[in-house]
Amino acid sequence: MTGESRLADWAREFADLRGRHVTSWVGVEWALREDVPESGPHVFHDPEVPCLQLWGLQAVFDDGGVFSVCTFDHDTLSGLWRNRDPEFEAKLRNARMWGEPGHGTRWRTLSELPAGEVEQVTCYADEDVLAEVLLEIGGRPLLLMAGELYETWTDELDFHRLDESVLAFTDPEAAGRISWNPARRALREV
Repeated sequence: MTGESRLADWAREFADLRGRHVTSWVGVEWALREDVPESGPHVFHDPEVPCLQLWGLQAVFDDGGVFSVCTFDHDTLSGLWRNRDPEFEAKLRNARMWGEPGHGTRWRTLSELPAGEVEQVTCYADEDVLAEVLLEIGGRPLLLMAGELYETWTDELDFHRLDESVLAFTDPEAAGRISWNPARRALREV
């Protein structure tokens, strides 16, 4: 399978969300910072960070079905994809499995993400990976992006694209205001 046909298949999986009704989202969130004296061992929220950083997330539909999203590694880049593996889907539904003390993850219902009918889906590639998916759900936007936030030695956060986490933005314009590494260059629609 060529890179372009693989990208088209992955984009088609997301495009098939059109017309589905999302009732809720669940996910496993990565901590943004570790070992913060005032806040405890892990910090999951920072008012300066306009997105969630997730190991994976799952849309739950009105018919009981699910759509699980994570990243995959392709050479040195990571991209978005729909994971249909039953074990992965079960991990995303198992709240007790996550959030043990000392682990930088927590499971939770992602109530800040939009629910309702998926009205629009636009997929974007960068190189040979599905870099971003822009959804409109119940009249609200949701941008999913392959990326990761790294804590620097100065306690700042460095925003990386095409990395191993799923970043979820409810304000897609906020993604455009971030200084990305590598730079967020012109993406091509798939």
